[in-house]
Amino acid sequence: PTVPPTVSPTVPPTVSPTVPPTVPPTPAPVTPTTPPPTPPVSCLTVKIDILTDYFPTETSWTISDQEGNEVASGSGYTQSQTNYIQDQCLESNNVHTFSISDTWGDGICCSYGSGSYQLSLGETTFIEGGDFGSSVEHRFLLLDLDTVMIDHSTCAGEAVNGANNMDDFVKRGAGEKCKGGQHCLSNKCDGNGICE
Repeated sequence: PTVPPTVSPTVPPTVSPTVPPTVPPTPAPVTPTTPPPTPPVSCLTVKIDILTDYFPTETSWTISDQEGNEVASGSGYTQSQTNYIQDQCLESNNVHTFSISDTWGDGICCSYGSGSYQLSLGETTFIEGGDFGSSVEHRFLLLDLDTVMIDHSTCAGEAVNGANNMDDFVKRGAGEKCKGGQHCLSNKCDGNGICE
């Protein structure tokens, strides 16, 4: 004989009260610490225009700052009688030296093509040339968009007797003392050492 199972009373499950989930608080935004901004360096855009001669691979140039750090350069030219133009932002109130070299030693003008170099600020060319031997350099100081001072002791290889470095840069107005015409805005220094 089989005995039928006993049915026990079923108790319905108890419903637990539902508690809404706890949302973690939003953390406060973290502001990253950043160093103070570096003040902008005032620079002026100088256009360097190199017109190569018939042997462009011989030509190279650099611009260095007053500490001797190279800040711009050009070389590797492949096309003869071609203008290579580069705009370079150079720090103002810093003495720069532009140096150009020709590995053959005949410059870039005039025996083997009419090459040249020009440095310009805006529409004003302030250094130019092409007829040199192995190399030539020019020092200059950019003051603002309208003012570039050139070290005339580096022009044509002539030093001004008795002029110190600052005298070489300063162009003087009429009535001011001078040591040579190149120190005067008029390029005329009278016999008494006064700019005309």
